[in-house]
Amino acid sequence: MFKAVVTDLDGTLLNGEHKVSEFTRKTVKLLLKKGIKFYIATGRNYLGAKEAMDELDVQVPLITSHGSVAFDENGNEIFSNKLKREYLDKVLNIDYKSFGKDIIITGYAGPNWFVTENLREYFYNKKPDRTRYPQQITSEEFKKQDFTKIFFLGEDHDELLELENEIKRVIGEENISLLFANEGSLEVFPADCNKAKAAEVLLERDGLTLKDAVSFGDGLNDYDLITQTGLGFAMENSIYLLLEKLTDTEIIASNANDGMAKKVREIFDL
Repeated sequence: MFKAVVTDLDGTLLNGEHKVSEFTRKTVKLLLKKGIKFYIATGRNYLGAKEAMDELDVQVPLITSHGSVAFDENGNEIFSNKLKREYLDKVLNIDYKSFGKDIIITGYAGPNWFVTENLREYFYNKKPDRTRYPQQITSEEFKKQDFTKIFFLGEDHDELLELENEIKRVIGEENISLLFANEGSLEVFPADCNKAKAAEVLLERDGLTLKDAVSFGDGLNDYDLITQTGLGFAMENSIYLLLEKLTDTEIIASNANDGMAKKVREIFDL
């Protein structure tokens, strides 16, 4: 019945170490061999998504920055939506440090990943085997970039919730998209973008619709995808904000237990 799979990466396809397990790698290859389309939909930028795709040892279309940008299986950009300058400027003029001195701002502009502080140790501690680090630039240079997504990182979820309310107050909820990919990451991207809309474009290119697809995710940015595809699943490790919104969705095993790959094998009889 279903002809495609669209999946999130971190917290979903990738395991607890943000890596591709051998079981998942074999599952994706079996899926493609059976003629089922496979798409990655992530909050990462292209280079971060490609890193995971290379680990899978496949070439598949990539939806990045929560649906703001999409690429075909050969890495050619299909579309890109940047944050509107008037709204971006308002976000960047907020004194985010006043909500928590340890809050960090970072963002994706094209293939580049920028920060305004020296955060190599911070990102190393999060993932010691990482190969990519953001480029440090000045706050003035940061404000000049054309971002597809910016995000605020912090250890205190309540501080980020207060910052979220301030962004909504300054800009208006209808003019920008705000979500928590996880409790420590408040993400800002164009209002008219989400993973479901981007997936619809890629699926239509392949002669399919959202109803032909099965989807998986663990973050609030996966809500539209999970609820609009033919069949959607949330991970056991999903952020509470997603689980609160999903009342009729099956919750599957965590990413640490290869939940996505196991369910794919069950659905497609692999």
